[in-house]
Amino acid sequence: MSVRKFKIGDLVVVNDKMPNISQEIGFTPGMVGKIINYYYDSMYGVAFDNSKTICQKSNYFDKAKPKSSIERFNEQINQALEKIEKTQAFINETKSKIAFMQEVGSDNFDENEFKAYHTLTIIEQSNMSKIEKAKAIAALISGK
Repeated sequence: MSVRKFKIGDLVVVNDKMPNISQEIGFTPGMVGKIINYYYDSMYGVAFDNSKTICQKSNYFDKAKPKSSIERFNEQINQALEKIEKTQAFINETKSKIAFMQEVGSDNFDENEFKAYHTLTIIEQSNMSKIEKAKAIAALISGK
């Protein structure tokens, strides 16, 4: 009988032996998960406590190094900064829409008119290169 490399509750990290197919279902090298169960298939496998739970052979995993408090705090700071950035982008976009509606003199917002108007505004800016203008217009069209 073989000895289990992991026990339930252990944190594991996906190593680079993981087959490419696993990337399609959401597990890539470096991803950390928690063992919640064992499966048997000639070697012991593990399942991740994640939205996509899979069974793989245990040799695709290494023990994860527990994160220090400083690392966890830095992750929380980065997550908060990302939220702030997204909120600021939303505020800027909404202010831009309000300014457009005030300039046009309309109470109803039309997304297509706004995009066309904003595209013309980008084109008129002389301090931007053609590639910067193209990227700005592409971002506007794609909604990013």
